[in-house]
Amino acid sequence: MILELLEITGVEPDNAVMVGDTEFDMEMARRANVDPVAVTYGVHDHRRLANHTPVAYFDTFPEVTDWLLGDDPEQRKSLSEEVETA
Repeated sequence: MILELLEITGVEPDNAVMVGDTEFDMEMARRANVDPVAVTYGVHDHRRLANHTPVAYFDTFPEVTDWLLGDDPEQRKSLSEEVETA
């Protein structure tokens, strides 16, 4: 699915991210050479998503849009650090 969307839009994988809430989304991103971004307000929890080392994770949709638009780079979180403290 990601590869098809990249082809349709003409976007290179290194200029795209895959935002998802499951480990399957994270794997799909990796297989397409797209950076995975995890959201924790969906299906899978932090620990499951951490196994796929997303480049960032967010707890709310506004955090995702702020990050994508570059409004607040401090909102980017390291999932591995979060899981270690959980």
